[in-house]
Amino acid sequence: MITERDYYNMLNTAKADGLAAGLAEGEAKGLAEGRAEGIAEGISRVAKKMLESGMSAEMIASMTGLTKAQIAAL
Repeated sequence: MITERDYYNMLNTAKADGLAAGLAEGEAKGLAEGRAEGIAEGISRVAKKMLESGMSAEMIASMTGLTKAQIAAL
């Protein structure tokens, strides 16, 4: 037979486990988004330097994966 204290402990343990899993998932998602933003920023910086050095937009697009519209916006 489960006493009130045992039931309370079971609920708190389940809540803590769910919270820990949710935090870990959120942290992983945040890190992935941060990395993606950093990579995109780095590509934009390189593309801008390529433009400044006189490289054509077509060549920059083929090397960086950016669209011509994205390159024009730099």
